[in-house]
Amino acid sequence: MHQGAFLADGPSDLPLSRHLELMCAAFGADVALTPVDPALLSDVGRTVADRLRFVADQPDLLDIVFVHRDAEGQPPERRFHEIKVGVTGAGLSCPVVPVVPVRMTEAWLLLDEAAIRRVAAKPNGTAPLDLPTWQEAERLADPKRCLQEVLLAASETTGRRRKQFERDFGRHRALLLERLDPGGIVATLTAWKRLEADVAEAVAVLSASR
Repeated sequence: MHQGAFLADGPSDLPLSRHLELMCAAFGADVALTPVDPALLSDVGRTVADRLRFVADQPDLLDIVFVHRDAEGQPPERRFHEIKVGVTGAGLSCPVVPVVPVRMTEAWLLLDEAAIRRVAAKPNGTAPLDLPTWQEAERLADPKRCLQEVLLAASETTGRRRKQFERDFGRHRALLLERLDPGGIVATLTAWKRLEADVAEAVAVLSASR
């Protein structure tokens, strides 16, 4: 069993670690990832290099590392470069896999209508959601806001219940991420395909080192 770390971009991104473990398994490597909440690393530093140095000081986590960074308003290649520079700065020699959604992780969560309605506690709801197609999802200017609006519409709530539901967005987002179907429509997205290719390459390195 290989040991690794998952450096999440935010607390509600932590469920991604399980999907990454399963992806590694699909390519032939048993990997146990320790999710690292960036909120707990305030004393470590804010850059990718700072966080990777922290990981490098944890000897049990050094088989493989995943670094999650939303592209947000930047070209994805800038995030990949940022992670590459961070790896060099931290002096890591193990495989480091970038996890970089186009713009935001929320784009990955906007494609499964049934999951959205279940998380909104209205599995049989009929409110129109106007979900983007998979082609549109990675071009959205603000997928986070879009997901918030979609979840609110799916909840079919009003008044105080609606306001409470809106405040729970972080928890709902984490649930959607936890229930993400890697074999579903998300697998058609450019960023997901690149992630799969990078994981396959990292697993090949792990296999060669045994």
